[in-house]
Amino acid sequence: MTASLSLSEVASFKNELQRLLEQLQTEVGEELEQQVHPDINQSTVHDTGDDAEASVELMLSVETLARHSDEVAECLAALKRIETGDFGCCTDCGEEIELSRLKACPTASRCIRCQSVHETGLQQSA
Repeated sequence: MTASLSLSEVASFKNELQRLLEQLQTEVGEELEQQVHPDINQSTVHDTGDDAEASVELMLSVETLARHSDEVAECLAALKRIETGDFGCCTDCGEEIELSRLKACPTASRCIRCQSVHETGLQQSA
């Protein structure tokens, strides 16, 4: 089933997704660059406070990279749905995703109802 989006709407979503993908790739590159060239002077003596702070910063960087990785995957999946003609259709029930939802979240793969069911299932399994 194909959503009733106009060609110009689909093209607009495609441009927005490509822009978001480029932005995410830039952010990932910057985050990785910071990890390769940290601002910490390696020749200074570190105490346990410095080590703890460095550990927290590393954990935050890893979490940021994981979040960006998920966002990149969502962008790529949405672009794939555009190419296959499935963009704007819920991947669970096949119904159209509301235009307002797509405008708010162009990577959305589920309608509101199915997303709510999905999130409820995730909360119960946690």
